[in-house]
Amino acid sequence: MIPLLIAALLGTSAASPELHCWVMSAPANAAALAIAPDVHAVRWDRDFVYVDSAGLSLHSFGSLEANQYEAPAGPRKLEFRIPRDPRPAARPVITPLGIVGVFATGVPIYNSIGTVSYRDRNLWHQDAIAASASGKSPLVAALKENASRHSPILGYALDGYPIYGPYGWDGAGNPHRMTSSYKLRNIARRLVLPDGTVLMPGQEGPDVSASYPLGTFAEDYEYDAGSGDLDEHNGRWVRTPEYPHGTYAYFMTAWPYLVGPTYYGELPASAVVAPHLLTFQFKDSAGRPLRFLEKVHEKPVHLVVVSDDLAEFAHIHPEPAAGGVFTVEYGFGHGGTYTMFADYTPPGSGGVIDRRELTVPGPRGPVRKLTPDTGLSKVVDGVRVTLDLPPAIAAGRDLELGFRLDANNLEPYLGAWAHIMIVSADRKDFIHAHPLDGVAAMETTVHTHSAPLAGPSPSVIRTVTGFNRPGLYKLWFQFQRAGRVSTVSWVIAVEEGEAAKPAADTAADARVSVGRGGFSPARVTVPAGRASRIAFTRQDAENCASEVVFPELGIRRKLPAGESVVVELPAGPARELSFACGMNMYRGAVVVR
Repeated sequence: MIPLLIAALLGTSAASPELHCWVMSAPANAAALAIAPDVHAVRWDRDFVYVDSAGLSLHSFGSLEANQYEAPAGPRKLEFRIPRDPRPAARPVITPLGIVGVFATGVPIYNSIGTVSYRDRNLWHQDAIAASASGKSPLVAALKENASRHSPILGYALDGYPIYGPYGWDGAGNPHRMTSSYKLRNIARRLVLPDGTVLMPGQEGPDVSASYPLGTFAEDYEYDAGSGDLDEHNGRWVRTPEYPHGTYAYFMTAWPYLVGPTYYGELPASAVVAPHLLTFQFKDSAGRPLRFLEKVHEKPVHLVVVSDDLAEFAHIHPEPAAGGVFTVEYGFGHGGTYTMFADYTPPGSGGVIDRRELTVPGPRGPVRKLTPDTGLSKVVDGVRVTLDLPPAIAAGRDLELGFRLDANNLEPYLGAWAHIMIVSADRKDFIHAHPLDGVAAMETTVHTHSAPLAGPSPSVIRTVTGFNRPGLYKLWFQFQRAGRVSTVSWVIAVEEGEAAKPAADTAADARVSVGRGGFSPARVTVPAGRASRIAFTRQDAENCASEVVFPELGIRRKLPAGESVVVELPAGPARELSFACGMNMYRGAVVVR
């Protein structure tokens, strides 16, 4: 069967190969077509060829078909739309996290960067093909052994360019095995990403070991231009039997196997556009699109959308899409001005709040005036929730808020018992707070904000937050029961507080500033063999660092807003000591050497 399939693939017509390279089904009747293997139908117009299949085939490409993105329960109804006249992109197009192309058999080609990541932080991603249990394929083995001729077309990438087996033609027209220009990095510790991003404490991957050898993660590879035959997309411009005048083509290699992390060609926009599809692109300091953001509380991005009068509120989660963007569908209740706060954590950085405004066309709803709530006990979805406020609510100081619930069946929601969002009346300030979740246990491993929460459902949830300015603020409290998220809100008035005292200039071996973005610097160095002093200066109250914790040393110190606090560390050998804020959202490390 394998030689017959290869012969069929090699028999592709030189005229319009995108129409004739497919392995077609031969079902006995129309009813069997829905579950038939291979390609069901091929249609085309001037711009695209449309390939229909159930995503099944009797001819397996083995682990090259690895799929961590979907778990199909059975045959699917798939339609692949391949451009007939592909064009180079002006700049590299990031491949989707999911289907990136289609084999000639109608089976989807998935991104080799898997969904499984170290500690589920979305930073060190499992090589899905290397980790696949599909094993070796006789078809792939035959393709590798057939060195006497140009390899056949194995399929097409979604940008319209063909994907071949391992052998192409060299400049003289002789068969030549194409090699990748990606290679394993020379690293022992996974502290830096291939693009040079130095990671924050807690974002690192595991050290290279027998348990995590090089090649475990996609980030273990780097592109070394010119070291192989192919470019960063895993292809090159070549002549082939099907394209005697030349085409760009991808080739089957070692990592990245078929299609690189980026396409060579343009990726056509979807023909179906959601009416309220919000699209975001986040960039690093060098202006490069960020493809992977650290998962915090189970999501890479927490997006809060509010109307200009704060009457409308949503807490939603954009997900990665093709082209290095994040998208989410949202239906706005009315026309008018909306403010969006995107809360995310890039690799090598602390948390970021990206504020954007959007004007939505259409009639406005009735404007609701903000007035402080006098009743702090409210009922939502059959649960009474009472807000406990401190006697004085003043700017510039830490404030403990309590939420009492007359329910004992709460479920973890996004890795916490509750989420608290606060927005100022002028929509300039945004706070995303979380419950005090038992960091008193002095964790010695990094908290992932996604592990099952220990203990029974709490009846009281507490958090510590603060405000930098006086004024009106609206607070939303979210919790989950029986799979349903409930939201209750209050408007509170914050009074003028005392001016922050200038931080004292104290003698220290290292200094760390604490703000909304976390610790800066997040990693400091002190000498081994003697006691050392670390001075922590907390910039203001609008962050979660009301205390600093050194788990390994059992040290916990309060960090009042606007003040400096010195933490004394005992003498010790060369090592790395982790520290975190009281809610474990900010993380840092002291390198003793």
